[in-house]
Amino acid sequence: MKDIKFIATLFILSASLLSSCVKEKKFPAEPSIEFLYYEAFTSDSADCVIAFKDGDGDIGIMADDATTPNDYKLKYLYKDPTDGVFKPFDEYPATPAMDTLFYSYRVPNLTPDGQYKALDGEIRAKLRAAPIYYPLHTIVKFEITLRDRAGHISNKVMTNEITVTP
Repeated sequence: MKDIKFIATLFILSASLLSSCVKEKKFPAEPSIEFLYYEAFTSDSADCVIAFKDGDGDIGIMADDATTPNDYKLKYLYKDPTDGVFKPFDEYPATPAMDTLFYSYRVPNLTPDGQYKALDGEIRAKLRAAPIYYPLHTIVKFEITLRDRAGHISNKVMTNEITVTP
Protein backbone atom coordinates (compact mmCIF):
# COMPACT_ATOMS: atom_id res chain seq x y z
CA MET A 1 0.00 0.00 0.00
CA LYS A 2 2.88 2.34 0.82
CA ASP A 3 4.35 1.66 -2.62
CA ILE A 4 1.12 2.66 -4.37
CA LYS A 5 0.92 5.93 -2.41
CA PHE A 6 4.58 6.63 -3.12
CA ILE A 7 4.15 5.93 -6.86
CA ALA A 8 0.93 8.02 -7.00
CA THR A 9 2.63 10.92 -5.20
CA LEU A 10 5.67 10.66 -7.47
CA PHE A 11 3.42 10.58 -10.55
CA ILE A 12 1.45 13.66 -9.45
CA LEU A 13 4.65 15.54 -8.59
CA SER A 14 6.23 14.62 -11.94
CA ALA A 15 3.12 15.65 -13.87
CA SER A 16 2.97 19.02 -12.14
CA LEU A 17 6.68 19.68 -12.74
CA LEU A 18 6.42 18.79 -16.42
CA SER A 19 3.38 20.98 -16.94
CA SER A 20 5.16 23.96 -15.36
CA CYS A 21 8.13 23.82 -17.76
CA VAL A 22 8.52 26.78 -20.11
CA LYS A 23 7.48 25.84 -23.60
CA GLU A 24 9.67 27.06 -26.44
CA LYS A 25 7.95 29.60 -28.68
CA LYS A 26 8.29 28.90 -32.39
CA PHE A 27 7.97 31.82 -34.80
CA PRO A 28 9.55 32.48 -38.22
CA ALA A 29 12.91 34.31 -38.28
CA GLU A 30 11.25 37.26 -40.04
CA PRO A 31 9.43 39.62 -37.71
CA SER A 32 5.67 39.82 -37.99
CA ILE A 33 3.63 42.71 -36.67
CA GLU A 34 0.00 43.50 -35.94
CA PHE A 35 -1.47 46.95 -35.40
CA LEU A 36 -3.11 47.21 -31.97
CA TYR A 37 -4.16 50.84 -31.52
CA TYR A 38 -3.38 54.49 -32.11
CA GLU A 39 -4.06 56.96 -29.34
CA ALA A 40 -3.99 60.67 -30.19
CA PHE A 41 -3.62 63.07 -27.29
CA THR A 42 -3.39 66.38 -29.19
CA SER A 43 -2.51 67.44 -32.74
CA ASP A 44 1.18 67.06 -31.86
CA SER A 45 1.21 64.04 -29.54
CA ALA A 46 0.15 60.41 -29.98
CA ASP A 47 1.11 56.79 -29.27
CA CYS A 48 1.05 54.01 -31.85
CA VAL A 49 1.15 50.44 -30.48
CA ILE A 50 1.92 47.25 -32.38
CA ALA A 51 2.34 43.61 -31.36
CA PHE A 52 5.33 41.73 -32.77
CA LYS A 53 6.74 38.20 -33.02
CA ASP A 54 10.25 37.17 -34.06
CA GLY A 55 11.66 33.64 -34.10
CA ASP A 56 15.34 34.45 -33.64
CA GLY A 57 14.83 37.37 -31.25
CA ASP A 58 17.01 39.87 -33.11
CA ILE A 59 14.70 42.82 -32.63
CA GLY A 60 16.22 46.15 -31.71
CA ILE A 61 19.48 47.95 -32.29
CA MET A 62 22.46 47.38 -30.03
CA ALA A 63 23.22 50.30 -27.68
CA ASP A 64 26.68 50.95 -29.17
CA ASP A 65 25.50 50.84 -32.82
CA ALA A 66 25.34 54.36 -34.22
CA THR A 67 25.38 53.40 -37.92
CA THR A 68 22.38 51.10 -38.37
CA PRO A 69 19.36 52.97 -39.73
CA ASN A 70 16.23 53.20 -37.63
CA ASP A 71 14.34 49.91 -37.57
CA TYR A 72 10.74 50.95 -36.83
CA LYS A 73 9.07 53.12 -39.49
CA LEU A 74 5.69 54.76 -39.81
CA LYS A 75 4.91 56.04 -43.30
CA TYR A 76 2.47 58.96 -43.37
CA LEU A 77 -0.55 58.58 -45.69
CA TYR A 78 -3.32 61.12 -46.18
CA LYS A 79 -6.82 60.60 -47.55
CA ASP A 80 -7.16 62.51 -50.80
CA PRO A 81 -10.50 64.37 -50.62
CA THR A 82 -10.95 64.19 -54.41
CA ASP A 83 -10.90 60.39 -54.76
CA GLY A 84 -10.92 59.08 -51.15
CA VAL A 85 -7.69 57.12 -51.69
CA PHE A 86 -4.86 57.13 -49.11
CA LYS A 87 -1.65 58.46 -50.65
CA PRO A 88 1.88 59.04 -49.38
CA PHE A 89 2.79 62.63 -48.66
CA ASP A 90 5.00 62.83 -51.76
CA GLU A 91 1.88 62.70 -53.93
CA TYR A 92 0.55 65.89 -52.38
CA PRO A 93 0.49 68.78 -54.88
CA ALA A 94 3.60 70.97 -54.74
CA THR A 95 5.52 68.40 -52.66
CA PRO A 96 8.88 67.45 -54.19
CA ALA A 97 8.88 63.92 -55.61
CA MET A 98 10.25 61.29 -53.22
CA ASP A 99 9.68 63.55 -50.23
CA THR A 100 7.62 60.92 -48.39
CA LEU A 101 7.06 61.68 -44.73
CA PHE A 102 8.30 58.95 -42.36
CA TYR A 103 8.50 58.80 -38.60
CA SER A 104 11.28 56.40 -37.69
CA TYR A 105 12.53 55.07 -34.38
CA ARG A 106 15.34 52.99 -32.95
CA VAL A 107 13.97 50.09 -30.95
CA PRO A 108 16.45 49.12 -28.18
CA ASN A 109 17.90 45.61 -28.25
CA LEU A 110 15.18 43.20 -27.05
CA THR A 111 17.04 39.88 -27.54
CA PRO A 112 16.38 37.67 -24.51
CA ASP A 113 19.19 35.96 -22.60
CA GLY A 114 19.29 32.20 -22.59
CA GLN A 115 18.91 29.41 -25.07
CA TYR A 116 15.49 30.28 -26.49
CA LYS A 117 15.51 33.52 -28.46
CA ALA A 118 11.96 33.61 -29.88
CA LEU A 119 10.28 36.77 -28.79
CA ASP A 120 6.87 38.42 -28.81
CA GLY A 121 5.51 41.55 -27.22
CA GLU A 122 4.36 45.10 -27.86
CA ILE A 123 6.16 48.19 -29.08
CA ARG A 124 4.80 51.65 -28.33
CA ALA A 125 6.00 54.50 -30.54
CA LYS A 126 5.54 57.89 -28.95
CA LEU A 127 4.96 60.47 -31.68
CA ARG A 128 5.93 63.76 -30.16
CA ALA A 129 7.28 65.77 -33.11
CA ALA A 130 5.28 68.88 -33.85
CA PRO A 131 3.31 68.80 -36.01
CA ILE A 132 2.48 65.10 -36.48
CA TYR A 133 -0.02 65.89 -39.24
CA TYR A 134 0.22 68.13 -42.26
CA PRO A 135 -2.24 70.98 -41.51
CA LEU A 136 -4.45 70.51 -44.59
CA HIS A 137 -5.08 66.78 -44.05
CA THR A 138 -8.22 65.81 -42.17
CA ILE A 139 -7.92 61.99 -42.32
CA VAL A 140 -4.59 60.15 -42.20
CA LYS A 141 -3.13 56.68 -41.65
CA PHE A 142 0.31 55.28 -40.99
CA GLU A 143 1.84 52.25 -42.72
CA ILE A 144 4.14 50.48 -40.25
CA THR A 145 7.13 48.17 -40.74
CA LEU A 146 9.75 46.69 -38.41
CA ARG A 147 13.21 45.48 -39.47
CA ASP A 148 15.32 43.07 -37.41
CA ARG A 149 19.12 43.10 -37.14
CA ALA A 150 19.44 40.43 -39.87
CA GLY A 151 17.70 42.84 -42.27
CA HIS A 152 14.40 40.95 -42.43
CA ILE A 153 11.50 43.37 -42.90
CA SER A 154 8.16 42.57 -41.32
CA ASN A 155 4.81 42.57 -43.01
CA LYS A 156 3.25 46.03 -43.51
CA VAL A 157 0.32 46.99 -41.32
CA MET A 158 -1.90 50.05 -41.40
CA THR A 159 -3.29 52.02 -38.53
CA ASN A 160 -6.97 52.77 -38.47
CA GLU A 161 -8.15 56.03 -40.03
CA ILE A 162 -7.18 58.97 -37.87
CA THR A 163 -9.37 62.05 -37.99
CA VAL A 164 -7.21 65.09 -37.42
CA THR A 165 -8.63 67.79 -35.20
CA PRO A 166 -6.97 71.21 -35.30
